[in-house]
Amino acid sequence: MTAFQIREMAPADVDAAVDLALAQGWRNRRAFYALTLRTRACQPLVGVLGSRVVATGLATVSTPVGWLGAVIVDEEVRGCGYGRAMTEELRRRLRAAGCETLALVATAAGQPLYERMGFRIATHYRQMEGDRLAAAPEAPDGSRLRPMTPADLTRVLELDRLATAEDRRDVLTELAAVGGWVLEDTAGPAAGLRGFLLPSDRAYAAIVAPGFRDGLCLLELHRHLAAPDGHARAAIPDEHPAAWRELEARGWRHTWLAPRMLDGPDVLWRPTWIWGLINSAMG
Repeated sequence: MTAFQIREMAPADVDAAVDLALAQGWRNRRAFYALTLRTRACQPLVGVLGSRVVATGLATVSTPVGWLGAVIVDEEVRGCGYGRAMTEELRRRLRAAGCETLALVATAAGQPLYERMGFRIATHYRQMEGDRLAAAPEAPDGSRLRPMTPADLTRVLELDRLATAEDRRDVLTELAAVGGWVLEDTAGPAAGLRGFLLPSDRAYAAIVAPGFRDGLCLLELHRHLAAPDGHARAAIPDEHPAAWRELEARGWRHTWLAPRMLDGPDVLWRPTWIWGLINSAMG
């Protein structure tokens, strides 16, 4: 019998990985795999039987936190322990990279396995969708919205570290190279950063803003930037009920109460500053 092997994903594996995800009911992940393959902090893996890709997984080092996700197993070989083997390999790699706490967003199917492996539910993301807005939002009083420049990156990374308690510089730098937006003060001798928006794939975006009105503004910009007849995604932690209730009032729809699960020490993050995810496999 052919042995199951796990190895690093290569560019030549992308077509098979995309086909595997589509066959299991997931969206097209081509842009997602392109991002992970070019990002130093990411370790995308495939599980193979002979030359056939039957599983995928992703480890992302955001020290002291390590994210794991995108664990997909071909329905034809489920129940053989391949999903657990992939998850164990992701966990091993993240621990070897110095990650103290491991994090993931669990599906209903995956949650029992992760609980057996020692993960616990820390909170939930209320994932929501909002249809495209024709008009761009107006910035809150005393602030302005503008496209992000390379000179903004240091401040964006500092704000993100305060919000997430993670070092996400590699991933955010890749997203910023494609394009992003910042919200900053207009008053005072130096413009203070009030939030940022870095669009990702599949309608996701990394969105951080300490201020309530600022976060809502960035989410409305995210809706405006969506493709024609498209939508934008928000991810609001349970700790911020005022935010998701306001989004409901603005026409956003709940799509998924997504468990944020941890293995290791609690993360001293600021959940009320979080308005969006890079994606559900990378936080």
